[in-house]
Amino acid sequence: MSEETSNPCTKPGEFSWNELVTTDVEGAKAFYTSLFGWTTAPFGEHYTLFNNPDRSVAGLMQAPSPGIPAGWLSYITVEDVDASAAKAVELGGTIRVPAFDIPEVGRIAILVDPQGAAIGIFKPLPMPAA
Repeated sequence: MSEETSNPCTKPGEFSWNELVTTDVEGAKAFYTSLFGWTTAPFGEHYTLFNNPDRSVAGLMQAPSPGIPAGWLSYITVEDVDASAAKAVELGGTIRVPAFDIPEVGRIAILVDPQGAAIGIFKPLPMPAA
């Protein structure tokens, strides 16, 4: 049995991931790789990772439906995605995308605060011990 550890880069309450939702995936790839020297790598069928030389720094995906504008979405790490989403609703927020699991990554949900700003919440899977 292998030991697992928490991901040291994603402490609860801290920003942990950024994701670009765009209407032009190829144009976004060209822009950000040229601007920052990032490279890209596919992750699954419909997702792309932006990478610095030594690590992934952000994600990229096609807007899931017409009318969704291009924009960056930040994620904050939480201890429990479902409990945090429920608390957001209690505090006047709404759930834009209900909690779901991403295999080999963790669990996420997308919320909207009472003022209309979207934020993602994320609980990473434990990392295997080195």
